[in-house]
Amino acid sequence: MKIHSNKKKFPSRKPLIKETTAIQKIKENLSIEGTRFCGNHKFSCGSAVPIYEIDSIYALNQTIGYAKFINKAYGDVYYRGECKLHDSLIPSVFRGRANTDSFNPIKSLMDKIISDDKFIKTLNLDKQDKVSSQCTVEGMLQHYGLKTRYIDLVDNHWVALWMGQNKLEELTKIDKYYHYCKRVLKIDEMIKNAMSHNNCYSEDMYQYVLLIAIPGNLNRSNNGIYSSSNFTLVNLRQALPSIFLRPHAQHGYVVRKCVSGGNIKSYDLAENVIGILKIRIDLVSNWLGNGELLSQANLFPPPAFDNGYDILLKRTDFFNEGFVISKFI
Repeated sequence: MKIHSNKKKFPSRKPLIKETTAIQKIKENLSIEGTRFCGNHKFSCGSAVPIYEIDSIYALNQTIGYAKFINKAYGDVYYRGECKLHDSLIPSVFRGRANTDSFNPIKSLMDKIISDDKFIKTLNLDKQDKVSSQCTVEGMLQHYGLKTRYIDLVDNHWVALWMGQNKLEELTKIDKYYHYCKRVLKIDEMIKNAMSHNNCYSEDMYQYVLLIAIPGNLNRSNNGIYSSSNFTLVNLRQALPSIFLRPHAQHGYVVRKCVSGGNIKSYDLAENVIGILKIRIDLVSNWLGNGELLSQANLFPPPAFDNGYDILLKRTDFFNEGFVISKFI
């Protein structure tokens, strides 16, 4: 005898996002209130990435959340704040170079540091694990101003916004110092645009946040280093003791492609950019406010508070005219 059920049969629900391990760019017809598609930015590698202008904190958070959600099977999404867009995302040590030979002096410096017992103890490195030690030392050098094979990223979009809102300036008297200057809107330009009743603001009135997806299938070591045959990602808050305060304050990561041979273009991380957020700097100024947590003093602590920075400045046997730790005032 058949027993009939009064329960209704519902069709099986399909997932909102198709599961895939391939990298997913933000789509061009994104329907999030407070966003406006502005076209694509084409990198020199050929990758075309959607640009969305963001008008509210809610649109900012939802767009970033969407980017992370559609890439959950691929990995995680990190941020990089920029004052303007560039044609590529090549590590600083190779920019303007014909080949990768420019890394050789940095490699020699790293080997010198790793062979120094005092520095090994300061960095809490395992002398027997040379590969991890090299990753940590190179990531540290990148974050304190030297040019390496790594690209700086953060996992806090507030910090990324600050980096795009403030422009790095070089001040030279006897020695060379750096300072971040807050970008502000030009009043005369705003009035001119208002009188002409258009929204064609100058590019100087915008900043950008690159959304960069990094694979999640990297092998994790016990010291904050994640690696595969294609990428090395270093969580500097895990890799470096907190006496090196700057990367901890900035929620800092560094990442590089693992490349064999001398092809600089192979280091370009632009293919991993999945979306670009374009935001007026006056909006960002209102969003971030004037709190101490988002100030140069906190994100680039002086050596009196950043003991690791102080140690680096005093190691003149390593850091001389050829390799200079960036000094901030």
